[in-house]
Amino acid sequence: MDVIIVAGGRGKRMGGVDKAAVTVNGERLIDHLLDEVSVLDALQQVVVVSGRNLEVRPGVKVTAEDPPFSGPVAGILAGMEELREAAAERTAVLAVDAPESATLIPELNEALDESGADVAVIREEGGHLQPLCAVWHTESLWLALNELGDAANKPAKALVGAAGSVTELAGTGEERDYDTLEELAALGEYELPEQ
Repeated sequence: MDVIIVAGGRGKRMGGVDKAAVTVNGERLIDHLLDEVSVLDALQQVVVVSGRNLEVRPGVKVTAEDPPFSGPVAGILAGMEELREAAAERTAVLAVDAPESATLIPELNEALDESGADVAVIREEGGHLQPLCAVWHTESLWLALNELGDAANKPAKALVGAAGSVTELAGTGEERDYDTLEELAALGEYELPEQ
């Protein structure tokens, strides 16, 4: 399995900061998520999509959507293109501002096995679909991207909508994304990167 971490947002609700570089309890959000990803079974490649100057650990690829800040689907497409040469059978899609979300990947993989669907995606406790916490058959993800056409400024839900078949898994809270400083405070003591 390959993993794409979408980290190219503007972070508007946090004052325009790079969310990946925000530290909570002394650890950057990107590092926390990469820690969770690193223990996954059958992990092949990991790519972080960010148009900012983001440093990551050795072995993790970094790419950017073109143009920068053109939305999550454009970011997923950039990640897929980076992974294309040695792509795995499955691709997980995660968001950097959901640092616990990787813990749900084993359950999403199992749901994909059992359902035979193109994608397994989390539906949050509040009822919202969380398309940036999903596992796809890689071939199906390419088909959905092609179905959508121009990826710029399209929401991730549109990508799931372009899938042939979708299976949903109830969220546990670990899929939660943190969009504001108030929400970050619930995670712990945070520090914003210098701009």
